[in-house]
Amino acid sequence: MVDLELTRAPGDRRKYWLEGIGSLRLEGFASRAATAEADGATWSFRRVGFWRRRIEAVDRLGTVVGEFDPHGLRRGGTVSWAGRELMLRAASSWRERYALGDGGRELALLDGKGWGRRPVRVSVDDVAAVEPGLLLFAAFVVRGLASDASSAAAGASTAATTG
Repeated sequence: MVDLELTRAPGDRRKYWLEGIGSLRLEGFASRAATAEADGATWSFRRVGFWRRRIEAVDRLGTVVGEFDPHGLRRGGTVSWAGRELMLRAASSWRERYALGDGGRELALLDGKGWGRRPVRVSVDDVAAVEPGLLLFAAFVVRGLASDASSAAAGASTAATTG
């Protein structure tokens, strides 16, 4: 098992490294988009759609190579990457922990905090079995899910205190 962390780059509050894999540069208001780089490839990750819940990964040529479609009421959703259909399912009831699975095989376990110097921790059995772009995309998705959950919890707690 290899443990990695999405870690903020020194001197740049918007750039994060996933050691040995690649980097993410957060963009836009509330960091809802990012540019990812790994192995000489570049992707743009962004939220799309009316409610901006779906997330797409677009390569340099403008081709959609990855998508995350969230479940309606449950946490997690479907991840498509380069023609592969994967699942991102909640792996904990109490934390923003998700398992990225391909059929019955678990590829990675991702723990998200949503913000800070180390917003996502990634555990992978075999780093070579998971494409770097897919791992960066999953880390970006989990960071966004954790951030959304944190915002929702803060809003609920404010409403409960003031209501």
